[in-house]
This record gives sequence, structure tokens and C-alpha cells, in this order.
Amino acid sequence: LGFARNVIVQASCHGTDNAATLNAIAKSGGKARGVAVVDPAISDAELAALHDGGIRGVRFNFLKRLVDAAPRDKFLQVASRLPGGWHVVIYMEAPDIVENAVVLADLPLPVVIDHMGRVKTQDGIDQDAFQLLLGLLRERHDFWVKICGAERISSGGAPYEDSVPFAQACIQAAPDRVLWG
Repeated sequence: LGFARNVIVQASCHGTDNAATLNAIAKSGGKARGVAVVDPAISDAELAALHDGGIRGVRFNFLKRLVDAAPRDKFLQVASRLPGGWHVVIYMEAPDIVENAVVLADLPLPVVIDHMGRVKTQDGIDQDAFQLLLGLLRERHDFWVKICGAERISSGGAPYEDSVPFAQACIQAAPDRVLWG
């Protein structure tokens, strides 16, 4: 496709087996880095091996259907042990943004919010979760958002036009910290 560089993010369906992501990074000819999903009990040696393989971030899934009922403690424990230069990608839904706003604001490393925070377009641009997300984009210069998953937030269905104002608001809040995925 002509991309000079890219980031390969571990898909939830692979769980903590990052072999496919590491393989893709290795075959990229130096054009890719990756984001892993890890077990909270991961050792420092395993984190170092991931780093050597090109991983530069960890993805945390806050979706209740993908994790146990209390991922926050596990998340904070792993985040505090990441190698320098790493970031976290957080996959959560709108209620989780509200519930974890303080945690997100206080994280001492760069943060990427996946899928525009899985807000619901039917709840409007002014909903608390989306306004918190925009506030973090404006206030933290190490806070990013992925403009992807229009089909996941849309209330209107294809072609997901009701998602466009949400993407535009993210771009307006921090045009240099919006990622395409």
C-alpha cells in the first residue's frame, strides 16, 4: 500500500499469544512496530523479549465481554512495569471512560484510545464519555485516539455517516494525535 511505517495491534481474538503480531513485525522489513496483549503475570524477561521483537505498547481490553469484572488493578500493575518508550492502547466503551476518567488522566505514559472510545452516536456529541475523551485529547499531549470502528459506534448503520461528527471532533481537538486504524 506504500506505507512508510505502521503499527500492528494484537487482535483480541489472539489473546496473549503474540506470535502472529511478532511474525508480522519480523516480516515488515523494519517498517512495523507492534502492540501486544499480555497476561498480567508477564515477567520482565518476557517484556524484554517482546521489546526485542518490536513491540512498543500493550493493549488493554476493558470490554466486560472480553475480561473479568475488575481489569483496572491488573492494568495499572502491568502499565507500571512497561519498558521506557512504550505506550498503552485502551479498548473500552463509553461507560468505562466515565468510570476510569481519573485513571486515564493520571497514567504516567502515553495513551491511545481505541475505536473512538466506543461511544454511541445516538447519545450525541455532548455525552459525558465523549466530552471526557475530547478533554483528555486537549489537555494531555501524550493522549491519542484512533479514528476507526465507525460501524461500532454508529446508530444508523452503513455508511455510518452519524460517526463522522465524532471523528471530526477528535481531529479538531488534537489533529496531530489522531490515528487511522
